[in-house]
Amino acid sequence: MAKRSAAMLVLLVGLARAQTGEVSLEASSRETQVGVPVQLLITIRNAEKYEAPQLPEIDGAEASLTGRPSESSRVSIINGRMTQEVTVTFAVHVTPTREGTIRVPPIPVLVDGKTRTTAPLEIVAVKSEATDLLFVEVKGSRETLYVGESLDVTLEVWLKPFSDPRQQITLTEADMWSLIDQRSSTWGLFTETLQELAQTRQRPKGAETLRNDAQGNRRSYYRYDVRQTLWPQQAGTLDVGRINIIVSYPTNLVRERDFFSTSRMRLGGSRPVSASVSVPPIQVKPIPTEGQPPFYRGAVGRSRIEVAAQPTEVAVGDPITLTMTLSGPDNLDLLQAPALAQVPELTADFQVPDENLAGSVEGKGKRFTQSIRAKSDAVTRIPPIPLAWFDPKTEKFEVVYSKPIPLTVKPAQRMAVSQIVEGAAGPAAPTRLTELTAGILANYTDADAVLSDQSFAPGAVSAGVAALSPAAFLICWFVRRHTQRLREDPRYARRRAAYRTAMRAIAAASGSSGPAEQVAGAVLGYVADRCNLPTGGLTRVEARNALTTRKVAAHLVAEMDTLLNRCDDIRYAGGGSDATGDLVNATKQCISALERQRW
Repeated sequence: MAKRSAAMLVLLVGLARAQTGEVSLEASSRETQVGVPVQLLITIRNAEKYEAPQLPEIDGAEASLTGRPSESSRVSIINGRMTQEVTVTFAVHVTPTREGTIRVPPIPVLVDGKTRTTAPLEIVAVKSEATDLLFVEVKGSRETLYVGESLDVTLEVWLKPFSDPRQQITLTEADMWSLIDQRSSTWGLFTETLQELAQTRQRPKGAETLRNDAQGNRRSYYRYDVRQTLWPQQAGTLDVGRINIIVSYPTNLVRERDFFSTSRMRLGGSRPVSASVSVPPIQVKPIPTEGQPPFYRGAVGRSRIEVAAQPTEVAVGDPITLTMTLSGPDNLDLLQAPALAQVPELTADFQVPDENLAGSVEGKGKRFTQSIRAKSDAVTRIPPIPLAWFDPKTEKFEVVYSKPIPLTVKPAQRMAVSQIVEGAAGPAAPTRLTELTAGILANYTDADAVLSDQSFAPGAVSAGVAALSPAAFLICWFVRRHTQRLREDPRYARRRAAYRTAMRAIAAASGSSGPAEQVAGAVLGYVADRCNLPTGGLTRVEARNALTTRKVAAHLVAEMDTLLNRCDDIRYAGGGSDATGDLVNATKQCISALERQRW
């Protein structure tokens, strides 16, 4: 018994020592290029409670946490002594913005109620050696603008095509775009646009054009344009953010044979290439208050207003619905309704609610509705409704008016007191009340009628309605449950939409110049959606393994793999490029067959 107690004591001591919180820091590399991030791993060992690290300012670099922390656990027994190690790892990207030595100061981490710090770390950043392979530029439509004005900005990415003379292959603009490291790159204000393109499996189209390289020589490049339109709503400095593009630029291509002995190309090696751009801040000026009409509602640029009323023949106090359509300015989404309560010509003859209206954008206009009520039968029209707009060129306010609307207002109907009491169309009211002493029985004079058979015999229609009601209820319940699940469960919604998304992508590939890439993307995207896997970067081998793991029929897996191999041949070797229709049809049949499988 004493020996067992001693062993338990040793075990508890060992576990207690293993649960002491420790923090460490390591880097994926101590040397990198300007603009190419280094990954730092902050590891917390054997902590009961912890918080995310507070990243300090780093001179000459930008740092950010990437993704969620990873957790792992390990139990070991050595000489009868059990120890357990639980580690939590945070990944940090440190991107140098200048050449030289970058010093990462100690990073504080709150562990088990105590602040612990990592050891300082130094990283060396050198200038990119391949300055003529990648260029990045941002062009804006103006340097200063007013609040509410539209601003068009374009991100231009110039990427030199890679050619392998031994394989006699030049990568296409689609292949070169796929080499951009989307996660490590920073896109500034273009981030949302790139994310939307990625979610719909689209990308900026590249066009081959000429420009001067770093040495001033005229060279061929693929140029990709990413456009964004902004409507600043606050005065001050508009910062487009830092833009830094990172590309895994190839060094050579290798031809290999896969499991089915078919030839395909892959990258034999690559090197990181980065380019950044700094855009001067754009000044956003406030709308001036001098000369601003009291009914101004934020329209910037030439505007128009059209008003319709329904009905136009009413009695005093009846509601009249005004439909106001505003058009002209660029910022329709942010445009507010006319301030009807601020129009004296309207409020003099009508009751007008003072409230904020929600409009809807329809085509090139925004529509608002409001109910007003005439105060008297002397009103003969709805007066013109003014709309004020600010002209950025002249820096003055302009006012436009809608057309007046003729109106017929009748006096409100009035009823005499005798009509209200007696009723104009009813019989004459009795002049005296008669009291009955028989109680409620005085209401019935025919006992046989009261005691007659009141049984109900349902007919065919009634029986059918009674039988269909539960079925209709179940159908409605299943439809509502399906709709709710689509709304609340993104994974379920993604699986359900996988087939439709793939077919839209295939339809788009039919009329494109490079259908093989889009067809392959549609197949891989379909597998990713059905299996709830990350869309970006899914390979042919991973797709095959995913289907095999889920016990999809072997002949369907082989059919999909053969189809993807055919796409690779067309993309890299040019084989079968004249059979676009056959490729698209084969892809539709393959995905339709997979959709019929339960997996």
